Amino acid sequence: MSRPTVRLARPYTQAAQHIQPLPFSLRVAKTANDIERICAQRAQAYSRHQPDLVAKLDLGVPEKDDLRDDAVLLIAESHADGSVVGSMRLTTNINSPLRFENEFDLAPRFQGKPLLEAGRMTSRNGREGRLVVPALIKAAFEISYRTGIDYLLLIARPPIDRMYVALTFEDMFNGKRVETSAQPGVPVTLFYIDIPAVDTRLRQAQCPYYEFLAETDHPDLVIDHDHIERRFNVPRKSSSPAPEGVTSV
Repeated sequence: MSRPTVRLARPYTQAAQHIQPLPFSLRVAKTANDIERICAQRAQAYSRHQPDLVAKLDLGVPEKDDLRDDAVLLIAESHADGSVVGSMRLTTNINSPLRFENEFDLAPRFQGKPLLEAGRMTSRNGREGRLVVPALIKAAFEISYRTGIDYLLLIARPPIDRMYVALTFEDMFNGKRVETSAQPGVPVTLFYIDIPAVDTRLRQAQCPYYEFLAETDHPDLVIDHDHIERRFNVPRKSSSPAPEGVTSV
C-alpha cells in the first residue's frame, strides 16, 4: 500500500458555529499506563453485555494490536475524576492488511484503497458515556480524512448498529451478519463509510449528529494529527514483545 496523501482540512464544508465543552477530554494514548487503563475500562464495558468474550479474549490486558507500532489508541478521561470513560483503537492497511481484508472478500471498490478500522470502541454508562461515542466517531472521521483514508470500517452488534445507520454508514454485506476474530461467536454487521464523501452523505441524510460533528467546536477533543500521521506511516516492526513497562504508542 502506497502512502496516502494527507488532506490539510476538516472533512466538512460547514464551518463550526458553536463551542461545546464536554465532561471529558479525548486524546491520543501515549504511555503504557494509558493502555493499561484503557484495557481495564474495556473489560468493564464488554462485561456488561458480552462477559464470555472478556474471558475468551482476555480483554483486561493489552491485545497484540494495541501494541502495534503503527496503531493509535484514543482515550477519553472524565474531567470530574480523571477516570477512563471511553476509548477506541485505530489501525490502517498502510503497512499490512486490515483484519477485515484477511477475513472477508471485500468488494473491488476497497482494493488498493487506504482503509482504517475503528475497533474496540467502548464507553461508560451515564451522561458521559452517551457523549463519548459520537465524540470518538467525530475523532475517527477527522483522523481518517486528515491522514488520507478513503474508507472507515467498523463492526457493531444490535442495538448499537442503529447509531451507525443514522450516521449513514453502509452495510458491507447487505444485511448479512458475520463473525470476526475481534468478536468470535458474535454475529455483527460490518459497516463502512466513504470518508471523502462523508459531509455530503450526512447533509443529504439530514443526519441528527451533523451539528455535533461538523457545526460544533469541541476544545476537549485534542487530536495530535502530526503524531497520528507519523504512527500510521511507521513500518511495522517484528512481533517481538516490547520491553516491560514500555510502549511505543
